[in-house]
Amino acid sequence: MSEITTYIDPFILGILISTGIGLIIGLEREYDKLKEEKKVFAGIRTFPIVAILGYILGILSSTYSSWLVIIALAAFLIFLAISHVAVISKNIMMGITTILALTSTFILGVMVANHLEKEAIATAVIIVTLLSLKTTFRSFIKNITSEELFAFIKFSIISLLILPFLPNQNYGPQDLLNPFEIGTIVVIISFINFIGYFLVKYRGAKKGILLTAILGGMVSSTAVTWMYASRSKETPGLSKKYAAGIIIATGIMFVRLIVIASIFNKAILGYIIIPFGLLTIICSISSIILIKKPGEEPNSEINIGNPLNIISAIGFGLLYVIILYLVHYSNKIFGDTGLYYSAIVAGLADTDAITISLAKFYLGTDKLQLATFVIITAALSNLIVKLIITMIRGSNSTKKIVAYAFGLILLIGILYILIGSFI
Repeated sequence: MSEITTYIDPFILGILISTGIGLIIGLEREYDKLKEEKKVFAGIRTFPIVAILGYILGILSSTYSSWLVIIALAAFLIFLAISHVAVISKNIMMGITTILALTSTFILGVMVANHLEKEAIATAVIIVTLLSLKTTFRSFIKNITSEELFAFIKFSIISLLILPFLPNQNYGPQDLLNPFEIGTIVVIISFINFIGYFLVKYRGAKKGILLTAILGGMVSSTAVTWMYASRSKETPGLSKKYAAGIIIATGIMFVRLIVIASIFNKAILGYIIIPFGLLTIICSISSIILIKKPGEEPNSEINIGNPLNIISAIGFGLLYVIILYLVHYSNKIFGDTGLYYSAIVAGLADTDAITISLAKFYLGTDKLQLATFVIITAALSNLIVKLIITMIRGSNSTKKIVAYAFGLILLIGILYILIGSFI
């Protein structure tokens, strides 16, 4: 901002920024008015004026008294309340949203006056986004189920009311149990699953085999494998496309593990992104080749269950604790070799818990390459589980395709570990 003020007077610059903020919000309100063909109290002219008023009062308050802004804001709110009553009798719409938007615009003008230009602009963008998403929010709420609503409430209770009050201290054998850390891990994984669930429901379901598999892989690639393998046996003519869905969901699992590992140990990202990135590319290419031919679109809907099952969340926390001790004692008793044994066992059930455990176990150490090899081992172990599911539930064609693809992934993963161990 200092470079701009060499060409433009600071006061004029503040006026321009305030006007721009008002125009951004006012434009959305004016568009909403025209779209719904209704008379509205405030539009594209009112909001810039209110922002400029807030800016000027903010400038004056720095010269005279901070009470000037407080009194002006109180008077402004009283004016809006009186106007709200008056305009209703004239059949002019002035909802609480417009009142809040006007009040926010006034305050944003004051922020600009106090040299918080970037913060004010960012806030204005967020406000406009919320205002413009009214139709989307209404459509979303109409389609939401009571189960999903209660899941959101439960997630809010866990993350906002329970987690902050968990003790951030180490307990138990070897001081490995930290209630706050375990709670944080459960909340993060639940949040990722939450996002994946709603993406599948509102963007993926019945939108195409690949898109649904990609989004489903964010929640559970095993669930995608279970569903698509069964469907391939029901409709053998679509086996290739269902096989493609299973493979791409597995590729998304690798991406998911990259994200989860880097959340808990940023330093491991440079090690894990190369092998998992390579495996993801292999899955992507295989899926595109299988599905590129036009034809009948298979049923791509998958059942991903409850967006937040408390029992499953608690179960994941217990699984993480078990794996935490498994990793610790495997390393203590058998050394580095023991970590591979624990990864094979843990990968049969879940890849997230072992990935988090290893990322935290080697936080701040120089053994990140070893941690990467062990995480890859867990992922390959989980891959074998999905291969077995496909062999049991899938059609002959799907079995063959998935076996070739997963066999190639297993080969590359094992070679990467062996070659990397000797370098």
